[in-house]
Amino acid sequence: QYEGMGFSIPITGAKQIIDDLLSGGYVQGRVRFGIKGIAVTEMQSAVYEVPLGFIISEIDEDSSFIGTEVQAYDIITAIDDIETPTLDALSNALLSYAPGDTVQVHLFRPNENGKGGEEFEVTVTLLEDKGETQG
Repeated sequence: QYEGMGFSIPITGAKQIIDDLLSGGYVQGRVRFGIKGIAVTEMQSAVYEVPLGFIISEIDEDSSFIGTEVQAYDIITAIDDIETPTLDALSNALLSYAPGDTVQVHLFRPNENGKGGEEFEVTVTLLEDKGETQG
């Protein structure tokens, strides 16, 4: 047994995406930081006494964070005071920005002993995602 389900999007939204893909190979106007990482789980948050967020595992050579104090294992917790406890929340927060926009990024740096840490903020300019994260 199964239930037939279908989903659709308005053609106006799909047309812009299709046109962008055909003309440039990527969807224009999307942003990125130039980092890799994973979400902090609730268990990790509890065990290591760190907030939920996106833990940076790698900073690319062209990252928005180059030239700031941000380093691997820092945790992104908010963008311009919009809390980002999950990857979905971070992605959704970034949807309201355009390439070249400047944002205040709230981060948490875990202590080296593995428990707790400190909060800090940096201001960065968002990069255009030219297909790097759209694969």
